[in-house]
Amino acid sequence: MLCRVMQVSKSGYHAWVKRPESERSKQNNQLVEKIRKIHKDSDLSYGSPRIHVELKEQKVTCSLNRVARWTQMRALWQVHETGRHYR
Repeated sequence: MLCRVMQVSKSGYHAWVKRPESERSKQNNQLVEKIRKIHKDSDLSYGSPRIHVELKEQKVTCSLNRVARWTQMRALWQVHETGRHYR
């Protein structure tokens, strides 16, 4: 049924499922873990600009836009002094 809904062939679906993870996907997963650690270590106060600076200090090459996109996609929130959460 899933194949019908997605309008793909069964063989195409199974080929996709068996395909190994791409290099970019592996890099993204590593980057997201580093972003989460920096965010957590900052007591949830760092946003993407500060996280980007921290990554540069760790010699991780990525753009501010990429950090911002992954931060937003993973719904990392900043906690301000009022204790309220903002995106």
